[in-house]
Amino acid sequence: MDKRNRLSRRRIFAVLIVLLIGRGSPMPGQVGSKPSVQVTRVRVWRTMSVTVSIFAGDQDLIVPYCGLSASSEESLCGPPTPTRLEVQTAKGWRPVGLRYDAALGALSPEVWKARLIPARKWHVFSLLFSKDDFAVKSGQRLRLVIDAWPDEQSMRSGGRPIELTTTAFECP
Repeated sequence: MDKRNRLSRRRIFAVLIVLLIGRGSPMPGQVGSKPSVQVTRVRVWRTMSVTVSIFAGDQDLIVPYCGLSASSEESLCGPPTPTRLEVQTAKGWRPVGLRYDAALGALSPEVWKARLIPARKWHVFSLLFSKDDFAVKSGQRLRLVIDAWPDEQSMRSGGRPIELTTTAFECP
């Protein structure tokens, strides 16, 4: 079965679940103000996963990350900040637009975790994001711009970042 048929079957299944559970009808045994939960929407997410290796160069480098991926790699924060997604256009590289207003919110630097990459060392990060949030199409050339700092203090205080730009890759 090809991927398109699997996604179509998943969507049909999700719609059936919503119809079977109902919207707004009380669950059996639900009384007064007891806590409850209902499925109000089910959606299949189309995600893109990018793995990057960052080399620190001659000096230590601090790169913010926001958690761990399913494969236990540290996940870069963003997009939209401190990791930005760009698309190649006839006028050069431009930030990728959002499909919907306020689709994403930036995480505050206070919640960023700091990964020290020692001088002349590599570190691997991952980034997972939904293609549904960004105005990207299969076949477009994309790249990431990742902010890094020479030390954690300058990262936390909003100091000028070092912009690390990946090589271009094709949107699947």
